[in-house]
Amino acid sequence: MPSQSSQDFDGIQGRTVFCLWTGNEVMSPNRIQALWSIYSQTGCPVALVNANTLEEWVLPGHPLHAAYPSLSATHKADYLRCYLMHHYGGGYTDIKITTKKWRQFFDLLEQSDKMALGYTELPNGVVRLDGEFGERLRQSHADLIGLCAFIFRKRSPLTTAWLERTEALLDVKLEALQRHPAVHPQDQSGVILPDGTPSPYPLRWVELLGEILHPLLYEFRAELLHAPIEPFFGSYR
Repeated sequence: MPSQSSQDFDGIQGRTVFCLWTGNEVMSPNRIQALWSIYSQTGCPVALVNANTLEEWVLPGHPLHAAYPSLSATHKADYLRCYLMHHYGGGYTDIKITTKKWRQFFDLLEQSDKMALGYTELPNGVVRLDGEFGERLRQSHADLIGLCAFIFRKRSPLTTAWLERTEALLDVKLEALQRHPAVHPQDQSGVILPDGTPSPYPLRWVELLGEILHPLLYEFRAELLHAPIEPFFGSYR
């Protein structure tokens, strides 16, 4: 929870790294080890946002989208990293093992005029979109930053567009989400449920993050800094 007025809190100035655990599931030993590495290695304050602490980060006048309760735990995390980066800025990392010291990365972004910093996106990390633009996006992976660890300035044109597009999608999907809320943490449209039926949950796996943010990062590619901030991508579940 920010010690100053939440309206004034700046995650870059506070060198704050956000982590998200949005479901009610108990963390596996691998996840706990990964979380501990973030606390012990980054050298920065870590804000773990979960069901018990979420309300502390919801700004007055800026409620979470009405679709939020219907989202899967994965999609809740996709939405919240957007919400937090826009309203607060600062760092975000998936709960994966890291050995990186983050203060140097905060310093790099703060001393620049760029809007965000992240690791260079991997060739197989780019969202799969159809058509000519999708191909251009994949060929331009080196211009993009990855989505598992990054730092954003708050309330920039980039985060404004990110939140607007995210909430516009949820506006369109709201009725369907309320009819067919997520039934497990990694629910996605059409996935086969334990009873053998395809899930009616109306969001694709990367629809709320990669399908929105990767095109935006391409649009704002001149406003990005690249630095080796990535976590370890091995076993973490």
